[in-house]
Amino acid sequence: MERPWPVLYRHVAPDPSVPAPPEPKLVSPFGVRLVDPDSDDTALIARWMRQPALINGWEQDWPDERWYDQLKAQVESTYSHPYLVLFRDEPVGYLEFYRAAQDSIGEKYAADPYDLGIHGAIANQAMASKGFMVMILPKLIKSFFELEPQCKRIMFDPEYQNVETRRVFEHIGCTFLGEHQMPNRRMALYTTPRTPEDVPRPLA
Repeated sequence: MERPWPVLYRHVAPDPSVPAPPEPKLVSPFGVRLVDPDSDDTALIARWMRQPALINGWEQDWPDERWYDQLKAQVESTYSHPYLVLFRDEPVGYLEFYRAAQDSIGEKYAADPYDLGIHGAIANQAMASKGFMVMILPKLIKSFFELEPQCKRIMFDPEYQNVETRRVFEHIGCTFLGEHQMPNRRMALYTTPRTPEDVPRPLA
């Protein structure tokens, strides 16, 4: 059935030879859980994304039906997987782990097939204001590098005017790879490399 909206519209370079992103292993009180689109997860995420604070950063205040299609397509793909981020077993935000070389950002730097990208949204604004992303991102990065030796770097691509999110990446020591014009936005590209030699070369 043809959908009235696009799904996985950033998946521009499929590579079936590369497995889906691994599920990171976190120590309590932190955790993650793969989204189940056929459960209440879809309505929860859609409701979160209608919060003004998340609309500004994500621009995905979609109806539940569109979120269902998007989440279902992700779960069934090897490109991007959606997760709930947990704190003391309670969902507090939404994460996407994706293969950056298959994504549209892979056209802006010298990408490796095993590069991973992270998108994150903390729905609990009290926790967001206390620096929850600064706490959890290093744990996610550490776990990915331990789980997947082939992964050379983790990528981030916030909207270029999203000063608060950019400060998070700078605070945890990411390397800035410049601002880049995309079809529908301008983004700031950051990376956390496994080693200093794994910082990629930006492409024009």
